[in-house]
This record gives sequence, C-alpha cells and structure tokens, in this order.
Amino acid sequence: GGGGWGDPFARDPAKVLADVRDEYVSVAGAARDYGVVVTGDPRRDPEGLRIDEAATRRLRAAR
Repeated sequence: GGGGWGDPFARDPAKVLADVRDEYVSVAGAARDYGVVVTGDPRRDPEGLRIDEAATRRLRAAR
C-alpha cells in the first residue's frame, strides 16, 4: 500500500466500512486512521458490520 489522497478523516464512512468488510482495514484501523467506528464481528458476520454514526461523529469532531 501507499499513501492516499486527502484527509483520511474526510473519507466517506461507507467506503471505510467496505474496506473493513473486504479486510483491507481492521475495525481498529477504521477508528484510528479514518475516524469511523464500525460495530460487529468482521470474522463471523462481515455483512453484519455497521457504522456507529453517533460515535463516528464524536470521534471525528474530537480530532
């Protein structure tokens, strides 16, 4: 991988969620690197993963 374009915290949360489902980004990495809080179990139920919208807004605002 390499560097991306733009501010990672401005990335569309739905795209970050897709990356978690596709195993490009971990749940922890989504929060740390993109400010997106993903809930659920990526191993047992990747399609059941969801974005916690309120927690994502708080995390991004606190940055």
